[in-house]
Amino acid sequence: MKKAFTLAEVLITLGIIGIVAAMTLPSLIANYQKKVTVNRLKQAYSMINQALLLAQKDYDEPKYWYSGTGLNVGTPEGQTSSKKWIETYFIPYLKGAKFHGRKSLKEMGYKTPYVALNGKPISNGNLTKLSDCANFIELNNSILLTVGYDNNATLLTDILFRVDINGRQKPNMYGRDMFAFHYFAKNGKLVYFAYNPKYTRDDLLNKYCSKSVTNNGNLACSGVIMLDGWEIKDDYPW
Repeated sequence: MKKAFTLAEVLITLGIIGIVAAMTLPSLIANYQKKVTVNRLKQAYSMINQALLLAQKDYDEPKYWYSGTGLNVGTPEGQTSSKKWIETYFIPYLKGAKFHGRKSLKEMGYKTPYVALNGKPISNGNLTKLSDCANFIELNNSILLTVGYDNNATLLTDILFRVDINGRQKPNMYGRDMFAFHYFAKNGKLVYFAYNPKYTRDDLLNKYCSKSVTNNGNLACSGVIMLDGWEIKDDYPW
């Protein structure tokens, strides 16, 4: 006589499989999302850095580039200069990139504004506010960059790149799909936002990449990921 599983045994087995899947699936999904985030962020960093290095070959050291006196991007003169800087030293070295010009988030097709890691709105994440407009660049892999928000103190000699690794898609959250890099014209180095050689990895994690920080500090999460060897570790505020 052939032996077979009873209906009760099959149902119990399926129930156990379901419980195990329910327990492990969220972790598997989170780990996958973290890997995608790191890969996209690293790719963006590489593309920005490579473009700037190529520009240096044609235009010498960046400290000698146009607007070397440092016009503030919040002024009309600075806005014109920032456009010229992008069109001269950046766009020509990004294959397949599109420069959209100075736009608001809504004009770029965003449906939701940016928020901090704790879900609270940030000061320059408004969809339509004029002061939140920025120079948008779309890379050939759908990553969106902004160069110099108008309501900060960034000078054209020190460029702030904000990187949205999944374009217009959600969650539109600093530290999850929005990060930042800072380009120092004096030495041609592209570093993470809030870079300071005195800051340790824990300094960045506790002071700048934390759910207790509501405003733009979460942009420094790129530094935590870079210092961890392009990895999102378990204590990262995911």
